[in-house]
Amino acid sequence: MPLRKNPPSKTRNGPRESTLVLEGCRVWTPTGLITASVLICEGRIARIGHHLPGNAGETLRVRGLVAFPGMIDAHVHLRDLDLSYKEDFTSGTAAAAAGGFTTVLDMPNTMPPTDSATRLDEKIERARRKILTNVGFHVAAVPKAAEVTRMSRLGAYSLKLYMPKPISPLNIQDDKTILTLLQSSVKSDIGVTVHAEDQSVIRRPDIKESGSFIELAKGRPEQAELQAVDRILRLAAKAGSYVHLAHLTLPSSIVAARNYRHASTEVTPHHVFLSEKTIKKEKWKAWMVPPLRSERVRKNLLALLSKGLVTMIASDHAPHTIEEKRGAVAESPPGVPGLETTLPLMLTLVTRKILSMELLVQLLSSNPAHVFNLPRKGRLAKGFDADIVLVDLKRKTRIRPERFHSKAKYSPFENMTVQGRVHTTIVGGSVVLQDGDIVGKPGSGRVMKRGVLG
Repeated sequence: MPLRKNPPSKTRNGPRESTLVLEGCRVWTPTGLITASVLICEGRIARIGHHLPGNAGETLRVRGLVAFPGMIDAHVHLRDLDLSYKEDFTSGTAAAAAGGFTTVLDMPNTMPPTDSATRLDEKIERARRKILTNVGFHVAAVPKAAEVTRMSRLGAYSLKLYMPKPISPLNIQDDKTILTLLQSSVKSDIGVTVHAEDQSVIRRPDIKESGSFIELAKGRPEQAELQAVDRILRLAAKAGSYVHLAHLTLPSSIVAARNYRHASTEVTPHHVFLSEKTIKKEKWKAWMVPPLRSERVRKNLLALLSKGLVTMIASDHAPHTIEEKRGAVAESPPGVPGLETTLPLMLTLVTRKILSMELLVQLLSSNPAHVFNLPRKGRLAKGFDADIVLVDLKRKTRIRPERFHSKAKYSPFENMTVQGRVHTTIVGGSVVLQDGDIVGKPGSGRVMKRGVLG
């Protein structure tokens, strides 16, 4: 796709504007696809139409491609800091751009953890120099209300409550402690993102050399999620707090959350595509928490997703080194990379007529923008940020982890044929990825802060 350069246009008062035209693409709108061009000025969408100025700066000829609002992933682990050998802000956001994600929200279980305003500020400054896309930050749920307030004021998007093993010291089995935390979140006007598994139900099998990943998965039964979801929703109702339930695996969890109006839900592609049969075949490549469930549960979860009963899709991008993953079973860290496979997998469901295109855009863009208060995102319209992904919907590709931009070169979806290829990713009006290649510079992305309109 050639990039045609024209002289930058002038404003009425003389100064030159930074402009870009996407010429002749099919543009996604809530009422369907239309053939049009998109005029971008100073990082925002200025106009969508058929006849745009012919001298409006740079022009991308994008006929045959479909323009979607930039995808938003509310659950990623970009690692960095002391875990930079697994992933860093540059490689992680390169993976995001390659997967069509223009905005990601990073989790706090790093080394050191993001469990104070000081550490959040340090993380923000480090990210600012390295990122290629928009990045916001979740922070650890901590017991001190004053620290919750400070982190909220710095723009954190939520408190992450990891119920199986809290990131910061919390007596997770004490309802009063959790209730106090939820009440603090209300006072500080910040939601709580929950990894809902009850630690009292989880059992760590005594795995010997002959142990299997299926044994590990069986140690985290469905009951662990059922009890944790029921408990957190009960306490959230008492506190009047907002909770976002991450990577749910059970249809009953989705139904329970829908009965509480201050809750949102997320599921991952791996939990709707794969089942415990995959663990037997792929072993360490398919080891994640919560673990993959039975084929019956997977199908029922996918059915709820297709009916629009789930709030959003998130990748839970959790990179590790292959050496760590394929070592001793008992020591293998859970988690799989997902930023570069999520959109193609979801487009494959659209091709199979399991999801509608409208629902896909809601799950991956407009709903995350609404839940996490990301203004001017999640829609292609005048005045919205020019966060745009251009996709070749006709192109079939094969998932090849060795070509990932992420440092994690493995996937349980390896060699699967998927529909749709991300061709170009535009963040804030700047082209970050073109024809599969990263063309943006580290530091060109923007740190997002909740409540701050950039």
